[in-house]
Amino acid sequence: MYAVISFIYFLGHFLIMSKLSLALKPECKSTLPVKVLQFGEGNFIRCFLDWMIFRMNQKGLFNGRVIAVQPTPRGRTVPILKEQDGLFTAILHGLENGQMKETFEIVNTIAACRNPYDDNEFEQLKQDMHSPDLEFVFSNTTEAGLVYTKEDLPAHGCVTSFPGKLTQLLFERFQHFKGTAEGCAKAGMYIMPCELLENNGGKLRDIILKIADDWKLGDEFKAYITEDCTFVNTLVDRVVSGYPKADAERYQKELGYEDALMTTGEMFNFLAIESSDAIKEKLPFEKAGLNVVVAEDITPYRLRKVRILNGAHTSNVPAAFLAGLDTVDEMMTDKVTGPFARSVIYDEIIPAVKLDKGMLKEFADAVVDRFMDPSLHHQLASILMNCTSKIAARVLPSIFDARSQGILPKKLCFAVAAYIALYKNCNGTSPVKVERALGKSGEFQDDEYAVQTLSNAWTYYKGTEASAQMTVKAILSDTKLWGRDLSADVDLTVLVAKLTHAIISDGVVATMRDLQENN
Repeated sequence: MYAVISFIYFLGHFLIMSKLSLALKPECKSTLPVKVLQFGEGNFIRCFLDWMIFRMNQKGLFNGRVIAVQPTPRGRTVPILKEQDGLFTAILHGLENGQMKETFEIVNTIAACRNPYDDNEFEQLKQDMHSPDLEFVFSNTTEAGLVYTKEDLPAHGCVTSFPGKLTQLLFERFQHFKGTAEGCAKAGMYIMPCELLENNGGKLRDIILKIADDWKLGDEFKAYITEDCTFVNTLVDRVVSGYPKADAERYQKELGYEDALMTTGEMFNFLAIESSDAIKEKLPFEKAGLNVVVAEDITPYRLRKVRILNGAHTSNVPAAFLAGLDTVDEMMTDKVTGPFARSVIYDEIIPAVKLDKGMLKEFADAVVDRFMDPSLHHQLASILMNCTSKIAARVLPSIFDARSQGILPKKLCFAVAAYIALYKNCNGTSPVKVERALGKSGEFQDDEYAVQTLSNAWTYYKGTEASAQMTVKAILSDTKLWGRDLSADVDLTVLVAKLTHAIISDGVVATMRDLQENN
């Protein structure tokens, strides 16, 4: 009996994979050379950069593919990508002439996948760095990935941090080309991090130089980094909701094949590159009809996007998740969280940001429309991933700007309180387990140090506002989390503590209602 069941399971799996092979292989595969090393294989980078490269290749403008590198030890996407020969379906939604439009494209940009935490695959990566065709490095490791970490250089294998791994690989390339006919100039690369941090290219360069000093890699290598490699600041913008769990069965029927890595996103796309026009020839995004701006200063684009779009996500999602909601469109249509989210954007974020208010309002109106799109099913749990670094980069700066104007923004302080409340019942390990309203539970991933710090701080809470202040002070005073002692702002600390206690004692929805009614 067991043998029969096993055979049926094997046959079913074979038929699924055969169906996949017929739909995605071999006619969809590409043989273009590898030009890009990409740190990250998640939904966003695949549905954004890999899709953009795919579009350029379709028009014969770039003619290159990508090696995707797993950025963290716990990654689960690389094995599936390998099984699917790097192929996946990008499903895009958007309004066109007032009607919802949906497109399906099989993206064949990924030539190979590497898990660097496997020593053999890391050796393959080092060999990949010897290719003269390789010219670009892209990354999307979230804000938590673009940080300096003190690490020892191992004799074999890779370090844990993304900048450390990149330093190892660039040093391998430098050593390979050093003294050859091509020389180090041929080995130079364009390095374009896509993490949502100001001066992300410059920040990554400085981290690599610091690591080079730690590891005593020499002045010649540092000169290669500063003179032969070009670190480019970028800004990316597209809402990508990921695997369409709710509609997967329908899509499989429509497409005629199964794809474990299909990913959904909005048709809207925007990329800002801080560089000279010369890079347009290297990366002809605009010629491919993509929404890409090359400018000498992308600060205004970055500021409005990070503060309004990303800031609205990061400031509103913790409370909506605690309230038992699951998607962004649910958050925007709910009778409590919807008006609250709009008030956060228009009444607190826009007044704080030091840019033209008309331009900001126009962008915010478009963002609200994008958030309302029900076809994306953008999961709140996915937005919560690495939310500590997101709070630091996307929410706190608006609070700081408001404070410089003599204003204590209550709803943004509530956002910090709701974020803190997420960790009340976690056990100090990731994923963070969350007890939500409506009898629901949930979980999300965050940096281990952040999870441990917030979990420890909750031990001070004894059900009173005074004990909540002890919890909040322990969190806000941690300079490793925030880069400064936030608890030095006594009024901020007291208000966040008051709101944190209210969320726990009165409920997150009641606290939001009270803030709205007494604004």
